[in-house]
Amino acid sequence: MKLHRLFPLLLIAFAVPSHGQVRPQARVDSLLLAVSDALDHYEQLAPAIHCEDGTEKTLRDSCKTVLEMLGKDVKDAREKIAHYNQLSSPQLVDLFDIYQILQRIMEGISHLGYASELYGEHNSMLFADAYNHLVKIDGWFGTEIRGAIQETGKRSDCRDARKAG
Repeated sequence: MKLHRLFPLLLIAFAVPSHGQVRPQARVDSLLLAVSDALDHYEQLAPAIHCEDGTEKTLRDSCKTVLEMLGKDVKDAREKIAHYNQLSSPQLVDLFDIYQILQRIMEGISHLGYASELYGEHNSMLFADAYNHLVKIDGWFGTEIRGAIQETGKRSDCRDARKAG
């Protein structure tokens, strides 16, 4: 199934509830498990990326720098997920912190894939594989965060209207 066809289903399946906590815990747990799985997948792919296959020295150097940054970002994402899981009453901002680091990881992988043809077929396939695994999770996570923010805003507007009325 194509991503553009799957996206509306994700929107419906993960709609924000109109009351209660930011997200039902089972849904958040499922989302964070999917993020962790995508990070695991990236970590399995990363050692197979051969920056030295780049056609130019600047590409090779850039690749090494991006891989180092991605390694740090993946570690940071894992720490933020672990911190979230330890909170007794997690808030939306805690999920947003995870989303931000996931965005940085996506940017790094996109940066590598930008000129993937200049890194050889082997690396191009790895870049595409990493991107494809993470873009789905990033879209799902983004939908969750946007929905939670919108719902929080709606609840706030309702309270303001009740106070004014």
